[in-house]
Amino acid sequence: MSSGIIIGRFLHGLSFFTLSLTVFFLQYRSRRILLARRLYWVGLFAICEAVVAWYDLFASIIPPTSLLPAFVRPVVLGVGYIFLIALGIQTFLPEETLHIYGQRWLIRLNVLWIGGYLAAWLAWPTQYGLITQWGNTLAHYLLGFPGGMLAAIGLRRQSHQTLDATLRRRIRVYLRLVEISAGVLGILHILLYLPTPNVLVPYHDLRVMATEWAWVLVGVGLTFGLNRALNTIQLEIERWIEGVERLQALAVDRERIGRDLHDGIIQSIYAAGLLLESVQPVIPIDPMRAQAQLGRVMDNLNETIQDIRRYIFDLRSDMPDDDLQSGIKRLLRDFHINTLLETEFEVKGAPVEILSMERRRHIFQVVRETLANTARHAKARWVKVVLQYDENTLDLTISDDGVGMETLQVSKGHGLRNIRERVRLLDGTLRIESAPNEGVTFHLTVPY
Repeated sequence: MSSGIIIGRFLHGLSFFTLSLTVFFLQYRSRRILLARRLYWVGLFAICEAVVAWYDLFASIIPPTSLLPAFVRPVVLGVGYIFLIALGIQTFLPEETLHIYGQRWLIRLNVLWIGGYLAAWLAWPTQYGLITQWGNTLAHYLLGFPGGMLAAIGLRRQSHQTLDATLRRRIRVYLRLVEISAGVLGILHILLYLPTPNVLVPYHDLRVMATEWAWVLVGVGLTFGLNRALNTIQLEIERWIEGVERLQALAVDRERIGRDLHDGIIQSIYAAGLLLESVQPVIPIDPMRAQAQLGRVMDNLNETIQDIRRYIFDLRSDMPDDDLQSGIKRLLRDFHINTLLETEFEVKGAPVEILSMERRRHIFQVVRETLANTARHAKARWVKVVLQYDENTLDLTISDDGVGMETLQVSKGHGLRNIRERVRLLDGTLRIESAPNEGVTFHLTVPY
């Protein structure tokens, strides 16, 4: 036997074994996708196909092989193709019917195949080789060919039944590759046992080698197509989930800002209005007292103006899209202009520009929320931000010299909840250090 046939049979088994591992992994990873949940039939078939291919390889090198008795080969071959038939038939049955009767007819079909094969063995015990040969032939013709055809039709029907039309168009190339590979798989079972014309008898080994390599291409096509199609679907789902989480975080921000505006600034303005009303009748009677009250009103209004400026800083949405350093510098500059607090920015390590725009915006929001909390609660004089690029992570440290979080008892506030939510979206970790009258330090670690 030529080396081309040996290599082809080895790769034949390897490609289908890889297909089985890929299917089971994708089924676990993408279990929310209905199409993926139904692919375990393909994985079971691929295991059987790999076992048979490697049996043929070892049987041709070290006959007779003890890896798998010869009479078992038709059983494994037929059971594998029955799994393919199950994949195709299930698309024609309603979900309720499939759930109730699916396993029953699958078991019956396996019992019919295995039982018929064993009955032939019992009826003609002396025809060992002939029964095994006919078992292999019937497995290819009666089960392999319809299994491949039904698998191609079934995968196409499932993609139309379970996927949105827009998403299906995006993965059309990969779906077509899977469908064509399954169809070729069925056709190969017809070609395997066609009589070889006399003129092609000298080229028998070449025909066998071509068949084995055709199996390799089928296995690779199924593996690549299913992997790319399901990964694309999974990526779209993850993007949708990230968008929903971003909208939820935005809704929380709006709720918190609206509540703070109502409870803080609006109440301050209302109180200033009441003071002005109380001053009006006092002016002609006691001008000095009226002047003192007006001074308090002016102080309250000045504090309210500062709060409004802080909220303007907090609400700005023009986040920079270039790099972290310039974005954080811009936030600190705006923070200094609006709060008059001293700021310091330090960068350590060589910059690594591999974070996506979306992840950079989450980091900017964390910095902004932290600075806003400092402006509202910390009573600090300065803020320092340290950006450090490590080998695998980005470390961000934000510290101030304020009264400390424990003194203010704001550890359960909405601002910190928003920060923690964004850290979760970044798959990062957050550590907070604080002590009374010793300020607060936020340590954020984000993987690249």
